[in-house]
Amino acid sequence: MSDDAAKPAQPSKRRRSISYHTASVRNAIVTKFPDALLGGRLRARHIVQPIEIAERTLASANWPKAFDGLRIAHLSDIHFGHLLGPERLMQAVDAVRAVRPDLIAITGDLVDLSADESPLLFEHLSLLKASLGVFVVLGNHDHLDHPRSIVRGARDAGLIPLTDESVRAGGRNGLLVAGIDWSKSIPGCIERLRRCGMARSDLLLAHNPKAFVGAVDREIPLTLSGHTHGGQVARRANRRHNLVFTQRLSAGHYQQGDCHLYVTNGVGAWFPLRVNCPPEIAVIEMRAR
Repeated sequence: MSDDAAKPAQPSKRRRSISYHTASVRNAIVTKFPDALLGGRLRARHIVQPIEIAERTLASANWPKAFDGLRIAHLSDIHFGHLLGPERLMQAVDAVRAVRPDLIAITGDLVDLSADESPLLFEHLSLLKASLGVFVVLGNHDHLDHPRSIVRGARDAGLIPLTDESVRAGGRNGLLVAGIDWSKSIPGCIERLRRCGMARSDLLLAHNPKAFVGAVDREIPLTLSGHTHGGQVARRANRRHNLVFTQRLSAGHYQQGDCHLYVTNGVGAWFPLRVNCPPEIAVIEMRAR
């Protein structure tokens, strides 16, 4: 075999979007440059924070009795890149495996900037296993650079990417899981949910918590989202008082009738500061009422 044949394939060159370049500049100014000035101490102090396990038991009359007591591990906002590398990702993977969930939900922003990071990301995420499957939806950062390759990478790693579609987890009479792609608005989320093609679902995965509005209309018992990072900086007395002041659904558990939403803080970040918003993995136990 020649030396050239032994080399790993290089990422193909492609024209990147204005959004990608804007995010790259922001990342350089807010994260990489200050971190370099401080000799890497910003990143080191950021990733030393332990990943918390946030456990919740929720009940809904709409939840199918056949799946009473189902345990879901909810992982979001990995932002694989400068602030979260392979070692930190492995900590998150090990934490998910330790809680032995029946289903794993990954709700977007898998990469921070470049899709070129995704092969190494999925090498680690492929270690996640659950009896009902590991489901993935994309977030806004995943759309900065070649989202189709991220979807393809998830599928090749044995995960189940959902792009405005519904599937049965666990066979013909399984849990009905819907997953929608990124949309920044309530009408956009509702339209994507409509494309899923089912009048209702048991579980909705959506990066944007605004999808909860459409989930309530369809009486979906549980919606899992990320996107906000819990604000990253919040008051100790009330974590919903945070930097995401424009987002009504910003952190933790919300309920409307028999419909629940959990917005996780996520495990990653896009700037190296978390105050009263620890990185977390949510573990939701759903009960049928």
